[in-house]
Amino acid sequence: MNTDDKVLAMKVRHAFTKSPLDISEMNVSCHSGCIELTGKVRRPRNYPGGSNLNVRKELEILKQIARNTGGVKSLYADKVQVID
Repeated sequence: MNTDDKVLAMKVRHAFTKSPLDISEMNVSCHSGCIELTGKVRRPRNYPGGSNLNVRKELEILKQIARNTGGVKSLYADKVQVID
């Protein structure tokens, strides 16, 4: 992974920080401007609102955020496991 790819992966990861999901087990990598998301996302513990959080919908929002990050050419997120 070259420096530009590392910076782009960090930009995408930083853009995810306001998500209500627990993304601590999700990896963000980049190869030639193509972002790949792998790992797990889940509802955080003690989330206010309890089960009202739609994890799959929130993951779709994260994907859109990644696509809209400057420099991203494509996004692959088929390896992300959703833990409801």
